[in-house]
Amino acid sequence: MAEFSPDGSRPAHHSEPPSLAHRLRHLILSHQLRPGERLVQSDLATQFGVSRTPVREALHRLASDGLVTISPRKGATVAKFLLSDLEEIYSVRIALEGYAAYLAAQHVTDAELRKLDQLLAEMEQAFQDGDRARLLDVNRKFDTGIYAASRQPRLCDLIVKHIELADLYRRLYFSLDNLAAHTVAEHREILAALKRRDPEEAERLSRLALEKTAAGLMEFIAADD
Repeated sequence: MAEFSPDGSRPAHHSEPPSLAHRLRHLILSHQLRPGERLVQSDLATQFGVSRTPVREALHRLASDGLVTISPRKGATVAKFLLSDLEEIYSVRIALEGYAAYLAAQHVTDAELRKLDQLLAEMEQAFQDGDRARLLDVNRKFDTGIYAASRQPRLCDLIVKHIELADLYRRLYFSLDNLAAHTVAEHREILAALKRRDPEEAERLSRLALEKTAAGLMEFIAADD
């Protein structure tokens, strides 16, 4: 069942109660569970009236979303997000990826555009299905497909490195419904600029999408200060 609709709102009706992972996600994103706070399985099992097994499964699901960190020594804790790290990583990403989009609009082939069309369709389907993990994965393939079209291997390597550094923040982004709601539309606009072979517009849209992402994430993280 989709957990959010194309406009970012939640469906009006549910045929089943929210899952434990969904309930914990809400507590984290509403700041009722704070960054760094320990998530003790036995306490959560008692709080929600379930056994430890669904708690453990929910925590691992949230870990895959980047909202929870799990370590052998400390167990599960709410993930910490550092504003300074986010600002530095995204300032570099905005510069590099904007330039790569500029170059891609000049060099992209028809075959590459067809592949990007296919990936955009997959993104739309993942969004409709509420499949955050799939949306995150296809989003990365779409973005790296654009940057590969720049015909600048060293530039692409730098971008991929910084995308990996931003992985925790990207996972957080796709956990926030009001932010994830924009991603398909933004990528559709970028693809349209590439098809027009419009370097300036491709760069502008790429930079704008990343700036909006960073601003939304910084607003969320700042609420914990």
